[in-house]
Amino acid sequence: MPTEEHMRAALQRYLDALNNHDVAGAVALFADGATLEDPVGTGVADAAERLPKMFDQVPVGSTFTLDTPIRTSHGSAAAMAFTVRAVVDGAPVEVRSIDVMEFDESGLITHMNAYNGPSDVVFGQ
Repeated sequence: MPTEEHMRAALQRYLDALNNHDVAGAVALFADGATLEDPVGTGVADAAERLPKMFDQVPVGSTFTLDTPIRTSHGSAAAMAFTVRAVVDGAPVEVRSIDVMEFDESGLITHMNAYNGPSDVVFGQ
């Protein structure tokens, strides 16, 4: 079972990959055959196939910041709450999300659920 420190570090690396638009860095955190359930209604998909499509949907210049410390369970799952700030069609928006990831014995992510919270909230007001 991966340690809490390992899971926290993996989620931080995932957040860093989002901020750097580093698809390969994100995919490398996932085990072969890992699945992803994203918040845009596509259901469960192969992570290696879906992650590049998710990254393509992120507006250029978006920033991802942690809202709370990364949380781990007593088993092999961890979660992080974060906010993405972007400009969409000229309007600043902020979307809150929670990602819950399950890990295998080697410390790679085997499944991720991504949940969006309130969206289209204008920031900077």
